[in-house]
Amino acid sequence: MRVGIVGAGNIGRIHAEAVLAGTDVSLAGVYDVDARKALSMASSLGVPAFTSADELYEASTGVVVAAPNRFHADYALEALDRGRSLLCEKPMAVSLAQAADMRVRAAESSVICAMGFNYRHLGVVREARRRIADRTLGRLLHVDIAFKRQSALTRTHFTWRDSVDERCTSGALGDLGVHLIDLLHFLFDTRIDLTSCQVGLQTKVPRKGDMEVMVDDHSFVSGRLESGPSFTLTASKASRPEDTGFTFTLTGSGGDLVHDSQDGPVLHLRTGVEWEQIKVLGQGRLEDPPGEVPGWADSFLDQLQAWAGAVRTSGRPEDMADFDSGYDAQRVLEELLRLGGRV
Repeated sequence: MRVGIVGAGNIGRIHAEAVLAGTDVSLAGVYDVDARKALSMASSLGVPAFTSADELYEASTGVVVAAPNRFHADYALEALDRGRSLLCEKPMAVSLAQAADMRVRAAESSVICAMGFNYRHLGVVREARRRIADRTLGRLLHVDIAFKRQSALTRTHFTWRDSVDERCTSGALGDLGVHLIDLLHFLFDTRIDLTSCQVGLQTKVPRKGDMEVMVDDHSFVSGRLESGPSFTLTASKASRPEDTGFTFTLTGSGGDLVHDSQDGPVLHLRTGVEWEQIKVLGQGRLEDPPGEVPGWADSFLDQLQAWAGAVRTSGRPEDMADFDSGYDAQRVLEELLRLGGRV
């Protein structure tokens, strides 16, 4: 499969590097509305920089949409019109209506459409899912899951992520929390009961320069899953360095399972008095950027391989997020933002 990348930002680059490290895939090239960014990234990777999206579609059999959120729907629908398989970055779109259109159009096509929920492919997540399915913890009672960064504190200039153009999907809940929404769906094979949810959205850094920040940078959600367990979800871009990372704690009738990315790729399991440490070591094929969750770069490669494999076989691997998954996460996200007074 020849893969073209739409979007020459940081996420577009990690997708491109995953393609270059993958098997049975090749990198067709890069397109960005900012031609200089596309040329810089393409030159560093030794691939063409296309001057239009149409050129990229013609050269590719699969397209990764890694442009800013407000462009996801447009590029995805264009690629679908040309019969190209898709891997669309999260969130799926900037509104549920756009996501619904993408979902319908994908269902009507014969191509394979995947969502960029790469956290599904972390080794610790897959091991946790296996333990849940095996009922190692007994009956699940409560889930605490969090994703915390400090970008609202370290990025001092105003960007598109701080504006209303993305309908809040670039705030902490939309940018980070949407991963956690998808993980709750994925880990427990259930959906969030939106009637049970309480939402708090904060903007701890209200201004950057002379511009007002229009999105949340800290969010908290409590509620229940439709299968019964309660949950708490925290997504923050305004956390202290010592608090940053990806964490979850699963509490069951027969035990507890805990992960903190600052400990590395490790799960802590307790089914009696003593804690057991479970190391989940990956192959380390791609190097993680400084401060990233261990295994983050490899999760893009595993996600790519799952998508490419599905394209080859016209199937759908169990752990691959598709456009139905993207729509489900968008539906929950939009309702949580409404409950928090942001839409």
